[in-house]
Formats: sequence, structure tokens, C-alpha cells
Amino acid sequence: VGCRNFQERQPRPGQNKRNMPHALEGFRDEPNEWKTTMLKSCCNSPGYFCCACFCCPCVIYQQRNKIIGEDGKYQCCLGMFPCCQSNCPKIPCLCCEVICCPGLAASANRIFIMQKLHIQPDPCDEYIICCSNIMQCLAICARIFCDPEIADVMENIADILFCIVLSCMQTQTNYEIKNNPRAHGEWPKFQGAMR
Repeated sequence: VGCRNFQERQPRPGQNKRNMPHALEGFRDEPNEWKTTMLKSCCNSPGYFCCACFCCPCVIYQQRNKIIGEDGKYQCCLGMFPCCQSNCPKIPCLCCEVICCPGLAASANRIFIMQKLHIQPDPCDEYIICCSNIMQCLAICARIFCDPEIADVMENIADILFCIVLSCMQTQTNYEIKNNPRAHGEWPKFQGAMR
């Protein structure tokens, strides 16, 4: 409820519309909305959420494997981020991606689904992700400027929040595939680097 108010606010005179400083800006005008928000995804699919929370790399791997297909070509983060644009062997590269960069890997899966199903970003989801990112930055600052005990607490809070947000993101993506009539319960296939 509160998140919708941010979207409905009109810019002040002389002020441009809110610009999103990341890759989701191009999805603003898409016609479809998520079937569930990240905030509600844990309640709409609690079993999947728990699995994503306690076995995050396995869930990301499973989602990406469905996107790529058994014989599909692997690209790091679906070619979305500039980390590696070349085709690599799926094993061990996908394993390394989901273990070393779970946030980027899950984000690439989510954005791929947004692209294929023409889904616009949910404002509340954006704020949840931003809050997690800010907590990570605060934890780094605490590590530099605070006592080790306080820094440890901040780091633990940031990590727990990251895990919860990541699990909600994966659950939302899976819920969309299962409940979107355009998907018919099937994961769209990756054809080449996303743009």
C-alpha cells in the first residue's frame, strides 16, 4: 500500500520524472505486472521461499538451467552484465556464478523473465532491493568506522536481509512462471545475450 504512493507522486514544477539509475528503466512502459510482489512472494509460495532461503545457489542454478536448457549455450549472467560476454562451458562456470555472485545471477534470471513476459518493475520491489543494497553499504562503513562488535552485528543484519531479499526475488520469479498465462508454466529459453 505505502509503496504505491511513491509511484503516484507527481513531479514538482521544473522537476523531471524520477529516473531509475539501472537496467530496469527500459521496462517502465511494459504492459504487464508481476503476479506477486517480492513482499508477498514468501506468503504466496512459502515452500519455495524456504528452499530459496536455505539453498540459494541450488535454486538459482535450477532456474538458470531451465532458462538455458540442457543443450543451450551458457553466458555469465545471461550476457546482461559486462563481466563475461563470451560463451563458456556451463559446468563449472554456472556453478561458480551462482556461488560467487548469487545476487547478480538471480537478478539476471529475474530481468530475463521481465524481458520475455513484458513485466514492468514493481516500485515496492525496487525499494526492497535498494534497502538491501544500502544495508550492505552501511555494513562496510561500520567495518571501517565502528568497533568490531558493532561491525559484526551490522554485517550479520545486512547478510540476513540480503538472503531474505534474494529468496523473495527467486520466489517471485518462480511464481510468475507458474501463474502467468503467457508462460504456461514453461520457462522462456535464452537465445543470446540480453540487451
